[in-house]
Amino acid sequence: MLRLLRVEWMKVKNYRTFWILLSITIVSIPAFNYMLYNLMNNSFPKGKGKGILGSPFGFPDAWQTVSWNSSLLFIIPAILIITLTTNEFTYKTHRQNIIDGWSRKQFVSVKLIEVFILSALTTITVYVTAFLFGFLNNKTGAGAAAIGAVRFVLFYFIEMLSYSLIAFLLSMLIKRAGLTMGLFFIYMIVEQIVVGIFRGKYDINAVNYLPEEVTDRLIPFPYAKAILSQQDAAKWESHIPAYLLAALLYVVIYCLVTGRNFVKSDL
Repeated sequence: MLRLLRVEWMKVKNYRTFWILLSITIVSIPAFNYMLYNLMNNSFPKGKGKGILGSPFGFPDAWQTVSWNSSLLFIIPAILIITLTTNEFTYKTHRQNIIDGWSRKQFVSVKLIEVFILSALTTITVYVTAFLFGFLNNKTGAGAAAIGAVRFVLFYFIEMLSYSLIAFLLSMLIKRAGLTMGLFFIYMIVEQIVVGIFRGKYDINAVNYLPEEVTDRLIPFPYAKAILSQQDAAKWESHIPAYLLAALLYVVIYCLVTGRNFVKSDL
């Protein structure tokens, strides 16, 4: 597998678009969070965002706040994955890999590992960003407080992995970058409309377990945390195991469907 990964590295190491999109992905996370942090400082000059909102960028809330903020940028790594995956079909490199002796399962496995690596890289960036914000806002006692809500970084990884695998699955099915990006955007919007209609109008909570919605629910909106009741917080806490199980089940389904489709499809 390491040999196959080295081949994949050869494909991207001189690919300027890859490095541009990867740089944007990594830089946008701390930059976007700093923009929101600075906005809160200007809006709440006394105590850097404290008050009715608490201290969302201080420990332990920084883990949830930075993870939620960063999840809004899911489209950037998705574009990177769509670009890299559809390029395989545009330039026929997937066919050349098979001719060179790769099995179809090996090809899919390597591409899936790329998705996992990118999701892990963004998660590490979120972890470092959250730690820095939390440390700068809690210079005393930061060590103990830093551990409390670090699970939100794990939830971020699962959320980004799910979004990225949706992008990867669509890329493998459609094989064209522009159309894949368009359908990815449409799906994200349509699911939110469906959730809003069925949950808001008909009170059907089953829509909470749709692919996009269930991962979003792993990280609740952080800025209202200080004004939520303990009952609301306990209710969310009780649903975490179900949300995690559903999200991980979707991840498995994405991988299986993608692999089966490529193995069965014509090159």
